[in-house]
Amino acid sequence: MDGRLASVTTSDRVRLDGFYVAAEPAPGSPVDAAVITHGLSGNFYTSRLLKHLACFYVSRGISPVLINTRGHDYLNLTVRSGRSVTLGAAYEQIDECPHDLNAWVDFLVDQGHQNILLTGHSLGAIKTLYAQAHDPHPQVVAACGLSATRISYDALLAASPDGKFASLMEASRQRVARGQGQELMYVDFPFPTWMSAGSYLEKYGPSDRFNWLEFVDRIQVPAWVGFGELELKENPVFVGLQDDLDRVANRLDNVSIETIQGADHFYSARYEAVESALGRWLDSCCS
Repeated sequence: MDGRLASVTTSDRVRLDGFYVAAEPAPGSPVDAAVITHGLSGNFYTSRLLKHLACFYVSRGISPVLINTRGHDYLNLTVRSGRSVTLGAAYEQIDECPHDLNAWVDFLVDQGHQNILLTGHSLGAIKTLYAQAHDPHPQVVAACGLSATRISYDALLAASPDGKFASLMEASRQRVARGQGQELMYVDFPFPTWMSAGSYLEKYGPSDRFNWLEFVDRIQVPAWVGFGELELKENPVFVGLQDDLDRVANRLDNVSIETIQGADHFYSARYEAVESALGRWLDSCCS
């Protein structure tokens, strides 16, 4: 897949990098370009799943840009307003994601595209849905997310009966109260990683600001949300989610929800099944 490196500067002056592929346009296609967003601590160049999605879009005449958000990798050094700053998954604030995604949509518009599809995996799926619900770009005509984790405080408490999540929450509250919210702490629930106490409290705390089930009804464009069959049964951030998914699917006409049989969180060896599902959805909703 031939393409070129690209970069943008967001409206709040953060520089981000990505990889753009100009596809041969498909006449009459209602979608001509796509933003593809990585998950927690990911980036635009390491995910096999996202590379397969990019190739799939190219085959349909859709020009993809694989992007970095400011939360790429655990830590990253970038430029903000002309100064070097440390960002990354350990420090990111999810509510800043519209700055990132909209900057990349603007980039695609500058390349001559008009009808943009947002695509994200895991935390990238949450960012995709959040951006479209809270600060939608007028050139975005559809949104899709794979494995949008349920960031629900009550659900995470229930999924951690040993009290691990409650202990981590209390530790993060104490650090924030002591003015140590920017200090990194090791957390092993819901995922093992390093994160600042402030970011952990903001992301997983009781405010539930990033529980996509609470704002998906604000999305006005067609949306598709997919999950792996195995992750719904095994991953603590998905346990018990199926009933909520059914309620969303029955309540919102513009939101389609689909389970990919035999797939895990990374859709290992199930890329073709994902592409088939996305293809059917694109044909039905964007034609």
